[in-house]
Amino acid sequence: MEIWIEDLNKSYGEKQALSDFTALFENGIYGILGPNGAGKSTLMNILTDNLLRDSGRILLDGEEILDMKEKYREIMGYMPQQQQLYDTFTVQQFLLYIGALRGMSRKRILGNMTRLLHLLNLEDMRYTKLKELSGGMKQRVLLLQALLHNPKVLILDEPTAGLDPRERIRLRNFIADLSRDKIILIATHVVSDIEFISKEILLMKDGRLLDMAPSEELQKKIAGKVFEVSIPSEKLKQVKQEYRVSNIYRSGENVVVRILSDEVPGEYEYREVVPGMEDVYLYQLEDRNQREE
Repeated sequence: MEIWIEDLNKSYGEKQALSDFTALFENGIYGILGPNGAGKSTLMNILTDNLLRDSGRILLDGEEILDMKEKYREIMGYMPQQQQLYDTFTVQQFLLYIGALRGMSRKRILGNMTRLLHLLNLEDMRYTKLKELSGGMKQRVLLLQALLHNPKVLILDEPTAGLDPRERIRLRNFIADLSRDKIILIATHVVSDIEFISKEILLMKDGRLLDMAPSEELQKKIAGKVFEVSIPSEKLKQVKQEYRVSNIYRSGENVVVRILSDEVPGEYEYREVVPGMEDVYLYQLEDRNQREE
């Protein structure tokens, strides 16, 4: 199975939210990385048929998804960014409602629900009202409703938003286990959510796709541009003004600052270091002219 997106465009008035977006997705996880306003949510909403595109094509195994209509919705699951839930519903009532909207039989809903409640560690919450759940539990319920009909395409918009580290890791590992026979798209601005589980990572900025490759390849592209400089603490403000800074830590009496630079920072004591995905994010997606005050 594959999804081919070709020359996708969407604007809101004079704001170009997506510009000539083209990408190919096959089974596996794809992380869509970019700052707020990059066009990630617009792309998600077009892919879920919640938003009309201005131009371009989206083909699932060669067939335009707009022509597939209900057939496409039957194989697509969507986890939205916001926790828009019916607070007075219990978990089971909510999932029965969602399943009914999808045209599923009650028997199929209950069977799939029971299996997924177990997998997502929500069995004890089955009859709990949604308003009584923690943020992490609500996120798992949102993921469960997206999986209820066993979709082949799973679209997740900021799936770990607001979660503590433990919940984030648990949800990330569960998503990774799903990827053998599904196309999973994860839109996020949190690098750690997708760095190690993604088949490929897409870098988006201002509605454009800047790059799409495995994380290792993206990191190699900025090799020789990441350094650590050891400086007295009184020079920290100056370094922040001169370079993009991705990390700071103390070492003895000095401060070690991780910076990104197209040129060797020869005016300081430095060493070249291996790039990580946070360095890629900063180098590719942050404003290069912006300096920290």
